[in-house]
Amino acid sequence: MGFSSLIRSKVLASSSNYTQGRKGYKVCKITPHHMAGILSGEQCAKLFQNPNRQASANYCIGNDGGIVGCVDENNRAWTSSSSSNDCQAITIEVSNSSTVGDWPISEVAWNSLVNLCVDICKRYGFTLKYDGTKNGSLTRHNMFAATSCPGKYLQNRFQELADTVNAKLSGSTTTSSSTSSNKKSNETIAEEVIQGKWGNGDDRKNRLIAAGYDYNAIQKIVNQKLGVASSNSTTSNKKSIDTIVNEVIAGKWGNGEDRKTRLQNAGYNYSEIQSAVNNKLSGKSTSSNKKSNETIANEVIAGKWGNGADRKNRLTAAGYDYNAIQKIVNQKLK
Repeated sequence: MGFSSLIRSKVLASSSNYTQGRKGYKVCKITPHHMAGILSGEQCAKLFQNPNRQASANYCIGNDGGIVGCVDENNRAWTSSSSSNDCQAITIEVSNSSTVGDWPISEVAWNSLVNLCVDICKRYGFTLKYDGTKNGSLTRHNMFAATSCPGKYLQNRFQELADTVNAKLSGSTTTSSSTSSNKKSNETIAEEVIQGKWGNGDDRKNRLIAAGYDYNAIQKIVNQKLGVASSNSTTSNKKSIDTIVNEVIAGKWGNGEDRKTRLQNAGYNYSEIQSAVNNKLSGKSTSSNKKSNETIANEVIAGKWGNGADRKNRLTAAGYDYNAIQKIVNQKLK
């Protein structure tokens, strides 16, 4: 059938990374995956253009919700470590909104996933059945391989995905998860924010507001829990630089501009803190006690080294070969 009409663009995978046809199987399943990173649909799809990647997906959904077509639906993508499943399934890679916590995805990515699943089910004439086994029409990568994919956050929403899609297929509507009767307390949401479940910056703000929460009230609780001083706080209750440095390295202050803004709002000297972080990471990385590239790659996947330019700068400052480690990361995420 080609591609869904919902796609924003096509970035076709290398013919070395998928199988022509579906070996006589009918499409009757959907298998969502997570990217284990924060990417646009195009960025993820371009990874599958490498003929040595030995992996692909029918679709990629970016953190911004954009849907990109990679492997024609008539063909079997190499996504789920199972020929039988992939021959029957439309496979979808979904970007994460944070690499901290349980690998959450943004609400716009979630909505695009729902809409794409509805479109697929309509065209192929099936509904989503999630029973936690390989026999359902909604399956997971970790049913077929020892992997954390699709991540705890997305996996925990598989039943919700099936229910939401089926409700749309039947013409009914589902009850919002954010009605007053079942909304979580601001205290609980603040804890989830700290764990990285709601993303960062504007993404966090938009997701909280869309879910019916008071962003400012929750952010205030988050700041209090993290020890962020309010505008009328004196320096007497500020934490030591060493404490903040350790918290930054542990990921408690976010990354990039988000980290800078949060530190400055809390009354800390960003440049001084970042310099101390770089020095501490460099001090831990002398030739006598540097970790192996394999160990560092696992830490990168776990979100301990940030993303993009921030990750590259931190790895380089710590004395590691960024390109060598990123290559290992890419191999592990195939």
